[in-house]
Amino acid sequence: MERSFGKMSENIITDVAQNRQWDAGGEKPDVWVNTVCGFCGSGCGIEVGLHQGQVVTLRGREDYPVNMGHLCIKGFYQWKALNSVERARNPMLRKDGRLVVVSWEEALAAIEKEIGETLLKAGPSSLGIYNTGQLTLEEYYVLGKLARGFIGTANIDASLRLCMSSASHALIRAFGADTAPGCYEDLDLADCILIFGSNPAEMFPQLWRRIRARQKKGAYLVVVDPRKTATARAANLHLPIKPGQNIPLLNSFLQVLFQKGLVDGNFVAEYTTGWEKLRDAVEEYTPEKVEDRVGIAANKIREAAVTFGEAPRATSIFMQGVFQSVGGADAANLIINLHLITGKIGRPGSSPLVLTGQANSMGCREAGGAASFVGMRNSLNPLHRGEVALAWGINEAILPQYTNNIFHMLEKIERGELQLLWNIASNPAVSLPNLAKVHQQLDKVFLIVQDIYYPMETAQFADVFLPAAGWGEKLGTFTNSERRVSLVEGFQAAPGEAKTDLEIFQLLAKRLGFGKSFGWSDSEKVFDEWKRLSANRPCDMGGISYNKLRSKGSIQWPCPDHNHGGTRRLFSDKKFFTGPNYSQLNEEDHNKLNKARIQPAKDILPLETPNEQYPFWLNTGRLLEHYHTRTKTKRVPELNRLISSAFFEINPLDAVRLAIRKGQWMKVVSPRGSIVLPAKVTDTAFPGQIFIPFHFGDLDPGEDRFNQAANRLTHEERDEHSSQPVLKLSVCRLEEIDDPTFCN
Repeated sequence: MERSFGKMSENIITDVAQNRQWDAGGEKPDVWVNTVCGFCGSGCGIEVGLHQGQVVTLRGREDYPVNMGHLCIKGFYQWKALNSVERARNPMLRKDGRLVVVSWEEALAAIEKEIGETLLKAGPSSLGIYNTGQLTLEEYYVLGKLARGFIGTANIDASLRLCMSSASHALIRAFGADTAPGCYEDLDLADCILIFGSNPAEMFPQLWRRIRARQKKGAYLVVVDPRKTATARAANLHLPIKPGQNIPLLNSFLQVLFQKGLVDGNFVAEYTTGWEKLRDAVEEYTPEKVEDRVGIAANKIREAAVTFGEAPRATSIFMQGVFQSVGGADAANLIINLHLITGKIGRPGSSPLVLTGQANSMGCREAGGAASFVGMRNSLNPLHRGEVALAWGINEAILPQYTNNIFHMLEKIERGELQLLWNIASNPAVSLPNLAKVHQQLDKVFLIVQDIYYPMETAQFADVFLPAAGWGEKLGTFTNSERRVSLVEGFQAAPGEAKTDLEIFQLLAKRLGFGKSFGWSDSEKVFDEWKRLSANRPCDMGGISYNKLRSKGSIQWPCPDHNHGGTRRLFSDKKFFTGPNYSQLNEEDHNKLNKARIQPAKDILPLETPNEQYPFWLNTGRLLEHYHTRTKTKRVPELNRLISSAFFEINPLDAVRLAIRKGQWMKVVSPRGSIVLPAKVTDTAFPGQIFIPFHFGDLDPGEDRFNQAANRLTHEERDEHSSQPVLKLSVCRLEEIDDPTFCN
């Protein structure tokens, strides 16, 4: 069965069943376990029903403030991914060119030997770690401590690089810390909701439910998107922006606000810096001057800006259409500027709201599991470095003062400077841009792959494979997109010999000689150590404990002491994290008055644009039914039956012009490679644009014609500030395939 794109009913998008519950086997549960969803960063509450220790039902938690009893289709079925026959059960080691099952002792000994020899020959800079947004906060903390504090490597990054690095950079630049200013309740209270480059109808269904409920009460919904998505179809005003034109459109919004006098002068003067530079920078971006360039009529640009400016309360949502486009970090700052110059921040119904695609992306950023330094610290700040060194009992000199991202690591592999890469719960062989080059790089390095499934695409390059426990098989905490910390409970054992990521990190730390500093008896002891390092930081969790989470259900940080109930929204006191000892900003960017920083943006042109050889824009993105590279969701039969292969969207006008019929298989070609996909003829895509979901990888690794990985087509351009790849802006052409019987 295939779903009909653009024609989904809202209850299908937001709920699978009217009773909000899916019965797995008909048995009545004898135990209910409270936990949170392991997919997107919405962080929905879940109750898992067990009968004699086996999952028999799953439902949304009625009392949980995020989803209030509802779940999307992925949330309902996620437990089935745990029971897949392709769950990894045993360690494996490459011998004579193929991976074979070995004992944990042999696998760990091989890793110990390789790491030891690598460190001895080339030092910590020769070892890299690439992880995910799906581990627990406790596991990120331990991994970051091991990587930075004991191995001493600067090479640590996560797949957040592909989705959140531009957002993080913009938030730090504006507020001093990589933090979420508002909360989901702001969607329930806003008079205007601006959705820019995001499709919450499919990506965040339970937040979409709340947006639609507020819209029905009179909130004005403005959607900026080059596709006519389900979200765009529901908008009061859809602005179908041309690809790559976010900055001029946002500058025009800001110009209108200044020109119309819709600026909160008192707020700007008292609580911000830099507004004069912004005013001067946007002066020339009148709606009339940019309308042809951005593809939106001047009166529509003015309507959107004035609606936002005049609304008593306004909330914005922005995601990959901003971050994965040209000038992603700068464009994110311009959206934040809309709130700062109008004073729409720190109060109910008014907030810039960045949604995260992975369940614990925020936890990774808090605990130092990737680019960020532990506790949202600045690795160059001597005070911050001293605090961490003291807590860990190490010499401060071992802590690296910078971080190399995954693209730096791949470049170091090319130069022979990085000999070992440890990949944890991520699938870069599908998710990174320009995959042909990435595959060559992965083939050159000693690769450790730690995952919950085998086979998976990145594992074909592995020298060692470690089987890990997944969601539902371990205990820890997740932090969602509104800073809400929740306990993720385990309710079943991991299969075979699989171990939790925490156990694996501890075993390797012990073999490397660091066992004394990694000897926690359980994840709660790790959390207790972590929260001491979170004290007096923006993400202060000093007042949170496992018992308190079980009692309250969830708590939003900062929560500095046991008597504190958590913080719904930040900056109500108009004090930002920009002071010298508190912020993640570099020293020259600090201001002692704790003011927010308004940041102008320079106009940037896309690296490549359609031409005679490649006449189409290529956009990539997500689908309701699948999650990232389908490592989990392709193992759920119900989800895979709905969408089992990739496709390309093409507008009916282009389809008629090129004589392409629905379902016809075509070769999509970019300057970097080609894939073969069936056509979806739909007005969701505008003329001149092709859309391909990025979830799909090698359907048959041995035959290129079956490869459906969109990132074989995307280029390597990255944001100059954040190094997030510009995955939304490539070019392509369509060709007929040579074999007319293909896939018949």
